[in-house]
Amino acid sequence: MLKNILKLDGISILSKQQQKFIKGAGSGTCAFESGNGYSGISGVSKEDAMAGAAITGGHWCCDSCGSATWLPQDHKDYLAEM
Repeated sequence: MLKNILKLDGISILSKQQQKFIKGAGSGTCAFESGNGYSGISGVSKEDAMAGAAITGGHWCCDSCGSATWLPQDHKDYLAEM
């Protein structure tokens, strides 16, 4: 049955690295901004992004980082590569 599923269009096996991000491990693909005028920090887990933004009164993103106006372009580019 697995072989039949893998033959479907758009189906692929995730690498071990991709699996880690789904489980929330690894460096992460989220970012947060400190809220006090400093640049955003990218490549963090969702939990770290939420905590960093909460502590500093800033913003955080995961799926919407590409359109975040507060995140510098180099951080957007870095997350896009991940």
